Order: sequence, then C-alpha cells, then structure tokens
Amino acid sequence: MKKQILFVLLISFLAFIGCQSNTSTKAKSDQIPESPAVEKIETSAKIGEMAGCSTEEAMKLILALKEVEESKRNLDSLTDHKANISFMIDSLKQGGRELYSLTAGYNSEERFEPYYHFYLNKSDCKNIQILDIVSGEYLPLEAWRKQNRN
Repeated sequence: MKKQILFVLLISFLAFIGCQSNTSTKAKSDQIPESPAVEKIETSAKIGEMAGCSTEEAMKLILALKEVEESKRNLDSLTDHKANISFMIDSLKQGGRELYSLTAGYNSEERFEPYYHFYLNKSDCKNIQILDIVSGEYLPLEAWRKQNRN
C-alpha cells in the first residue's frame, strides 16, 4: 500500500515538474517581438491605401446615406440609445470587378437583422449598388431611390 501511495506521489510530482518546464519554454517561444507586428500593421495599411477604398471608408460612405441614417435614428430610438447600425462585410469578384458586399442592419442577441445590402467598388468606393428586395437585383443607388420614392 505504501508503495502505491509513493508511486502516485512520484507520478504527480513528475507531472507537476513536467508541466512547469513546458510552460516556461512555451512562454519564451511564444514571445513575439513588438516591432515586426507594428511593421505588419503599417504595411497592411499601406496596401489598403494603394488598393483604393478601405472597408472603413466604405462603412463611412454607407453610414452617411440618408436611408441608413434614418434606420440608425429609428434603431437608436427603439432601443433607448443602446444599439447602433452594424455591418457585415465581405469581398467578392463579379464581372471582373472587385467589390465589397456590405450588409447594414441590427445585430441583436438572437440574430442579425439586415436592413440594406450594398455593393461598392473596391477601387474607389463609387458606384454604390443596393439590393432591390422586390426584384432581387442590385441597382445603382440613384435608380433605386427613384424607384422607391415615398
């Protein structure tokens, strides 16, 4: 019986020692110098500038649209100033053009409620297209506004 207890204590001690040496070795190997990470961020920012329109610029343009502004005000009023417009952003190629697909809506605890679906050209953030829910086609923003005048 004493041999079994000593055996269990020995195994526990070795496991404890083994875990400590692995974590200290791992911690040393996981350390990443700060300057390369900063350089990577700066490099990716420069790439975004050269490519044309960034996702941040695309979101700012969409937030400035009167339709999205109205939805933002309604959402703010309904939620007692606790919620705001959220975005889901994706990239896609369509007809040889690189586009951002932005969906503006409300992100509740249960689900994402889409209000508007947009396509923006990545090269310059111009030529905004919006999904016409009735036809299921993306239309230029001005054409969609003329079609949906109230």
